[in-house]
Amino acid sequence: MHIISLGVVLQLYLYETLPEIIYRYFRLFPAFRYSPAPDEANYIIGSAVMIFSSAAASLITGAFIILCMKKFAPKPAGAAKSVGGEPISFKFNLPKNFFALLAVGLCIVQISVFLYIAFNQGLYSVFGIESNLSSDNYFPQTAAGITVFFMSAVVTPSIFEEFIFRYVMLNHLKKYGNAFAIITTSVLFGFAHARVSAFIYATAVGLFSAYIAIKTKSVWFPIILHAVVNGMVFVFQYLSSRLLLEAAITDIIHFTYLSFISAVSFVYLLVLIIKRKNTGLAEPGKHIYISNGRKLLLFFNAASLLFFILTILKSAEEYVF
Repeated sequence: MHIISLGVVLQLYLYETLPEIIYRYFRLFPAFRYSPAPDEANYIIGSAVMIFSSAAASLITGAFIILCMKKFAPKPAGAAKSVGGEPISFKFNLPKNFFALLAVGLCIVQISVFLYIAFNQGLYSVFGIESNLSSDNYFPQTAAGITVFFMSAVVTPSIFEEFIFRYVMLNHLKKYGNAFAIITTSVLFGFAHARVSAFIYATAVGLFSAYIAIKTKSVWFPIILHAVVNGMVFVFQYLSSRLLLEAAITDIIHFTYLSFISAVSFVYLLVLIIKRKNTGLAEPGKHIYISNGRKLLLFFNAASLLFFILTILKSAEEYVF
C-alpha cells in the first residue's frame, strides 16, 4: 500500500510538472511561440502536450509501482502466484447487460453532480464560502483542433487513468481483499482529480468501475464508461460552442438524456432485485488477511496523507474564502 501511495504522489507530481518542462524545452527554439491564450494553434499545442504528459505520467507511475511491487512487496510464505485471485487484464470482456450497466454508470455521475451542487449550496449558506470554479469556454474551431482536443479530453484519460487505477493498483491491492482494493483505488482516483467538482463523481464511478472490473476480470468496461462520461461532456461543450441549438432546446435534450438513463438504471436495478441476482463479490480463495485496523493504518500512511493534503490544497482554489 505504501508503494501505491507513493505512486499516486509521483503521478500527481509528473502531471503538474511535465507540461511546464515541455514548454520550457520548446522555448529554446525561436520558432516556438506558445502561449495559453485562446488561439487555435496554441490550443492544439496545449492539448497535444497534455496528451503526452498524461500518457507519460501514467506509464512512468505504472512502471514504478510494478517494479517496486516485484522487489519490495511482502508475499505470504509459501503462497502461490494466484494470491488475490484471477487478475484483471486487458482481455476484451464486457459484462452481460452492458448497455444497462453503462446507463447505471452515467446515472451515478449525474447523481454525484447533484450532490456536488448541494454541497456547494451548503458551504455557501452555512459558511459563506462560494464556488469560484471557472472553465475555459474556448472550443477548437478546426478539424485538427477538435480531434486533438477529443484525444486529450476523452481518449487519453480513459485509457491511461484506467490503466493506473483499475489495472495496476486494483490488481496489486486485491490480495488484501476485494472491498479494500475497490474502496482504496476509488478514493485515490477521486482525490487524483484534485477538484471538488470531480471528486464526488470520480470516486462514485471508481467504485462502480472497480466492481465491474473484478466481476469481468477485464479493464474494458471501466475504459468505455470513462470514455462515454468524458464524451458526453465533450458533446455538450461542442453544442454550446457552436450555438447549434437554443439554450432552451439544449436544456430539453439534457433533461431527456437524464430521464432516459435514470429510467434504464431504475428498471435494470429493479429486475436485479426481483430476480434476486447474486451481485456480491466472492473474496479470492488465496489472499492476505489483515484486520480492519491494519487496513486503516495501511490506507492512511505518510505518502497517502501527503497526497490528500496536496490535492485538498489544490482543490481549495475552486472556492472564495
